[in-house]
Amino acid sequence: MIRTISLLAAASGLALTSVSATAASLSAHAGADYFGIEASQILTPGIRVGAGYTQTDDSGRDARLYNASLMFSPATPVVDVSVGGRYQYQRTDWGNGGGLGLGGSVFVNTPVPRVAVGGYAFFTPEGLTHGSVDESQEYGVQARLRLFSQTYAQAGYRYTRTDFGSQGDRRLHRGPVFSISLGI
Repeated sequence: MIRTISLLAAASGLALTSVSATAASLSAHAGADYFGIEASQILTPGIRVGAGYTQTDDSGRDARLYNASLMFSPATPVVDVSVGGRYQYQRTDWGNGGGLGLGGSVFVNTPVPRVAVGGYAFFTPEGLTHGSVDESQEYGVQARLRLFSQTYAQAGYRYTRTDFGSQGDRRLHRGPVFSISLGI
């Protein structure tokens, strides 16, 4: 399973570099004891690959999270919805390991021009994990403001926790997050 996930991540990275740069986006996010960066690329209309890195020291212990995702975004008139899978490797003071999480996001435009609200969630169940990770979940809510064409500012709340088996259930991050996104 680890070999398959590694091949998927490598293929996603290769695809990311082979498609036109006009369909790419880059996002930086930060909060108290937390920062990260994510990049994504549209492969075909409705399909996007991404990769990211996050570092957090929220609970007084160091955690570094690396991820690669493949998301499907069907064209819908009212909401911006995305579903798919994300492999995340966690290197923490409680243990190292990762897994394939399933999830997505939903955003809805508000009556306030240029503002959308929504949320996202990923759940990695036992059975799709390896190493010290038994189960993991991440979810958040956000408000995003389109500053100008393809540039967004976001503010929200994020919660991430992982069950490390013998080390127990640990919170990796909880709190407000602010970000800037460039691209689509």
